[in-house]
Amino acid sequence: MTNIQQQFKFPSIYNFPPFFTRQPNEQTWLAQRQKWIQLILDYSRFNRVWILSDRGKILSQGNVDEDDEQAYSKLNELNIQSDDDDDDDDDNRGIFVNSRVDRSLDVSTINEIFKEMSEKGDATYVSTPQNKKTKTRNFNSIYINWNRSEDWASMLLEWVEKTGQTGTVLTLYEIANGDGSIGQEFHGIHPKILENALEVLVKRGRAQVLKDELNRVAGVKIQ
Repeated sequence: MTNIQQQFKFPSIYNFPPFFTRQPNEQTWLAQRQKWIQLILDYSRFNRVWILSDRGKILSQGNVDEDDEQAYSKLNELNIQSDDDDDDDDDNRGIFVNSRVDRSLDVSTINEIFKEMSEKGDATYVSTPQNKKTKTRNFNSIYINWNRSEDWASMLLEWVEKTGQTGTVLTLYEIANGDGSIGQEFHGIHPKILENALEVLVKRGRAQVLKDELNRVAGVKIQ
């Protein structure tokens, strides 16, 4: 396990070998999925993981700079490799492999869990650029919603009101990385997750999003 994993206290079931095998009984499998989903959410919250792949790779973590394209380049590279490589490398499956009990979760099972997370709102699929070889898009990585968009939106609204910035145009950088948001849970938030939260405020009639000439979100006025 990595140092990051050692800092997180895994539940006792994580060291139960059958936890890493998809159970054939539907009711047992349902309970198993729920435990995996809760583990992924707890683990991601503890380590501030924003993007996780079905190979267990953390593609974005911690404080993310708005202009940092590194997470996206890593994501695209991983997805392209996944198309051409059918060999599952346990060493790359992070949370989904437990060397202590010599078990790992199958990638197809991980994707079943990701699918349920997406359907429940616990995750959002990352849509990558179309693969030049297969002419398809990959959906094997997820943004993890360890806080729902509605929760992030409420935090943003409360912060803006408390700091007297209601009606002020703020850039995404000011919100996510500015000195004024230090100490807030959303400080360093992934820009995509921040945009999802702002969309909630727009739908509530509490925000107006400003876009640049490339139709990218440049700023927001929360009111």
